Amino acid sequence: MKVVIVGFDPGTRAGIAILDTFGRVIFLSSKTNAGIATFSKIITSHGKPLIVATDRKPVPKGVEKLAKSVGAKLFVPEDSMSVKEKEELVRRFNIKIKNDHERDALAAVVKAYKNYANLLRKIYISTSSLGLNEKYNEIVENIIFGRADNIDEAINLALSPKIAEKKIEKPTEKPVAAKKDTSRLEKDIEILKRFNQNLLKENAQLVEMLNKNRVSSNDGLKKQIDELRRYLDLAKNYRRMEIEKKIPLIEIEKIDINLLGKLDEYIDLADRVVFVKRPANLQELNEYKIGAAVVTQDVERSKLDFPVIMIKERDIKDSGGIKYIEKEFFDQTIKDARKEGLKEWVKEYRKRRI
Repeated sequence: MKVVIVGFDPGTRAGIAILDTFGRVIFLSSKTNAGIATFSKIITSHGKPLIVATDRKPVPKGVEKLAKSVGAKLFVPEDSMSVKEKEELVRRFNIKIKNDHERDALAAVVKAYKNYANLLRKIYISTSSLGLNEKYNEIVENIIFGRADNIDEAINLALSPKIAEKKIEKPTEKPVAAKKDTSRLEKDIEILKRFNQNLLKENAQLVEMLNKNRVSSNDGLKKQIDELRRYLDLAKNYRRMEIEKKIPLIEIEKIDINLLGKLDEYIDLADRVVFVKRPANLQELNEYKIGAAVVTQDVERSKLDFPVIMIKERDIKDSGGIKYIEKEFFDQTIKDARKEGLKEWVKEYRKRRI
């Protein structure tokens, strides 16, 4: 069953709007004197609800009841939305909105969707590149409902039943920690196998297209395909290093907004370690929620939302053209970096207090 996002405006006349995870309106209506059970049936007839959103704060009781009845997560704006904001949010839809209740429900669900859109896009890219499209809805659920902390964990969780079926025999005695490590490794291997299968399929299709001269005259398209293949190869190599307990470094010469956007789109910068050779404007990395930045020269840290590790070139290793650092070295260095970051914050705080 596909997953959906819901906006609800309760009252004597209540409005309800339902979007899919690509931001498309699949239902919009309003009803008079209808109970929660009626709206629950409407929602579940269109899919499994992830989120029920409201345009108001505090949350109306009717919205809380609906979310509870369908087992969905609540989305509440930081402040009640103004009429102007709601009208701007719904303006882009080429759909007839009959009244303010439908507008408010649609605005609420669009605001919720925009809050999760980047995450949903990354999940879609990850599942498509791994050939896991049939697992997309389950992986989205795993993230939204907090069963997994990140996309990798959500994918591993979605693959768990398949991997269990493939096991021929189960060891009778094994330490708990070892069991967890083995299980995680099996899942990671399964992901890489799917990734490789998908890459082989894409490469075969590309060769066929080139042989038939379908894209031979289109240099722009060939460049796009080559670029996509390069990023997919990078993602695969980063993943392999993580399995080997290494910390891969996403290497960039300098801060470039366009490059960062592409890296985030194709391989997801969240929680990753970025190696910046010329570390000017490091604060631009704040919005990507990176795990840490690696530099070889000291930098100003007071405006950064992530730890900075200053190391020597000799501590950076190379495997097949991919830079990395050992996990044990990283763990110790990150502790020191966080302490240093706290000192910088305290200094800045004291300056502001004087």
